[in-house]
Amino acid sequence: MRIREFVAHKSKFILSYSFVLLLLIMGARLLQDRSWFLGIFAFISAILIFYVYCIARKVPLKYLLPGVLLLIFFQIYPAVYSGYVAFTNDSNGHQLSKTQAVNAIIDDSLIPVDGIEPISYVVAKVEATKSLVVIFQYPAGTYWAGNSQLLRRLKLSQLEREPDGRVKQASGYVVFNSEQSAAYANELQNIRIKIDDSTSLQPVDIDLMEAFQPSFKYSEIGDILTDLNSGQVYSPNDNGQMVSASGEVLYPGWKVNVGWRNFSSIISDEEVKRPLLAVLLWTFVNAFLVVVLSFLMGLSLALVFNFQHLRSRRFYRTIFIMPMAIPSVLSVLVWAGLFGTETGVIDRLFHISTPWLTDNLWARVAVLIVELWLAFPYMFLICTGAIQAIPNEILEAAEIDGASPLKSFRLIKLPLVMRTIAPLLVSSGAMALNNFGAIYLLTGGGPVFSNSNGNAGATDILISYTYKLAFNSQEGNNYGLASALSILNFILVGAISVYGLRKMKTMEGVN
Repeated sequence: MRIREFVAHKSKFILSYSFVLLLLIMGARLLQDRSWFLGIFAFISAILIFYVYCIARKVPLKYLLPGVLLLIFFQIYPAVYSGYVAFTNDSNGHQLSKTQAVNAIIDDSLIPVDGIEPISYVVAKVEATKSLVVIFQYPAGTYWAGNSQLLRRLKLSQLEREPDGRVKQASGYVVFNSEQSAAYANELQNIRIKIDDSTSLQPVDIDLMEAFQPSFKYSEIGDILTDLNSGQVYSPNDNGQMVSASGEVLYPGWKVNVGWRNFSSIISDEEVKRPLLAVLLWTFVNAFLVVVLSFLMGLSLALVFNFQHLRSRRFYRTIFIMPMAIPSVLSVLVWAGLFGTETGVIDRLFHISTPWLTDNLWARVAVLIVELWLAFPYMFLICTGAIQAIPNEILEAAEIDGASPLKSFRLIKLPLVMRTIAPLLVSSGAMALNNFGAIYLLTGGGPVFSNSNGNAGATDILISYTYKLAFNSQEGNNYGLASALSILNFILVGAISVYGLRKMKTMEGVN
């Protein structure tokens, strides 16, 4: 017994130390990648975990700390970061820093250098470090081994050469033939060897390099880019782009703070506002109908199966709770197959041809059916519990007083049930407002509106519209605008939830 306790005690410490070490390694790697917040968070988490589980051994903190750390990592940090992105122009072409964007413009402007003929090379690996290099001759009689990180001059005594001057063997290097070199074609494309401040060599074939020079030059003094061919000057604008006096824009741009522009574009930009109004309307209508219909269906089933003389009540209840046991993703995909026009089971069974997923109205009907299927078992379950929690004495007293079943339901059962499940109805409404999975898997938000540039459809709700703007936009991903919409979504859902919870207080007097 003592041996078992000893092993269990030591195992806890080993696991704690291992987890702390893993967090420290992750933190160091994140800081190396300039992810400052996540790196510091990993270090602080490691210190707190080590203190709580290995030194202090405070029982309450052992239960509290994991929840707090996960709350910060999965809730607070994403919310704060989304708020930051909402005030930037983070989108396609605006995801780099200014230095990275300027360097990318210069790198993309490379043109061949007149007067330098293509240079032959051989591919090799350094024996000591296994680094991939190219060995070439430039100028005649001078041999070099280099890649993007290093450039080393080779002595003639190190080389064994072909009659045409190509290197056959090199001391300290493993030289490859043409067939072996072809295996490194992708790595060779990324090699850029600087031979002076403005000229670099790049492989253009499996055995040839060309000299290139950028056609743009950046000056830090005036913060300008100059086209060396035309003399055109480009300077930065407020949108994080280099622009000429004639309005020509260079790409990529960089991320800058744009203030409230993303929020104002929701109101002022017609391409955003037009589909957004339709999306918002359907978001609220869809959530309202799903909550109301699922509640009515769940309450009706709960009342029916609460009838004392009904046989096999447990069996029927189990059958109607079964949809909760099926993964929702699988359920939605099955429903998508059932709703196939002409080929779907529903159309084939009734010999009809209904555009379930291609017509605006029918697509919304299909979404409501699927969401009702997913939601009613939960409502059935909580309504059953609420009805069974009503004391029989109250119902018997009402019956003695001559109350009809309908009056007993309207004046006693329904108010008591509503008092019990009102908070759950509020949370169900919040979930219905953000039911991304059902929309995305069933219709993808479609059918698409003709005036939305493919970004919004008849069944899109606010969260799926936000997702499309962020990741699936035909005009390029717009993370700044999507983050602004996510904040709007948070405010709307939060306001509705707070209003619902406050209204719920009026039911506290029901006795």
